[in-house]
Amino acid sequence: MQAIIKNTRYTDAQNTLAELSAAFNAASVEESRLLGLLAAPADIADPLAAGLRLLRGEPVQRTDTTGINRELAQVRERLDTLRPAIDAQRGVVAGLVAELSAAVCAEALPSHTKTVQGVADALEGLRAAMAAEAAVRAGIEAAGYRCDLVPVAEPELNFADSESAASRLLRDLTRRLEVERLRTAGPVNARLLVDVAGMGSAGDVVRTDGATASHLLALGHGEATQAKPSKAPRTVAATELVLS
Repeated sequence: MQAIIKNTRYTDAQNTLAELSAAFNAASVEESRLLGLLAAPADIADPLAAGLRLLRGEPVQRTDTTGINRELAQVRERLDTLRPAIDAQRGVVAGLVAELSAAVCAEALPSHTKTVQGVADALEGLRAAMAAEAAVRAGIEAAGYRCDLVPVAEPELNFADSESAASRLLRDLTRRLEVERLRTAGPVNARLLVDVAGMGSAGDVVRTDGATASHLLALGHGEATQAKPSKAPRTVAATELVLS
């Protein structure tokens, strides 16, 4: 996978942001310099020169506040122009990152789904192995013997407990895989777990497209089922769903 910093659109956008930021920083430095001049006493920059002018009978030079204020106004105008430009360019960069990230994630989705399936399969294998281990000990006890075998016991890996870490993870992965499967599936039957405007009430079984069923499942508001539809509502796109 190519790093985002090697994408020319991204680097161009970042370079533009860097240029705008550099110009803003330079203007800020200039603003500070001019404000310092306005705040300084007359001839503070060269007190010796001011003293020698007095000895020669020449008038003391005063700071040209009019000219400095004019320059300051120009600098502040640059700052006022650059500040929103930087914010806008940051938005461009953020939007570009979102666009490029979405494309990369979409491309990686099939392989990621495969790895998620691998994790789910591993958890199923662990559940079966732990059940087999428990069965060995139970068989010894059932035959009338005292079992001295050390059990494999870890509360968070107890699949008999629906709220253990292992059970919750397996349940979540199973749901995620089903969401992805339904997303590209054809028409399916779905049982509504909540009232859905335009579709039905909680408990209704409806016939709908895979994308809508996937959306309902992802929200926890529906589930795929083999039961026959109890009603046939109009087709509603996933983006149109109004959930109660």
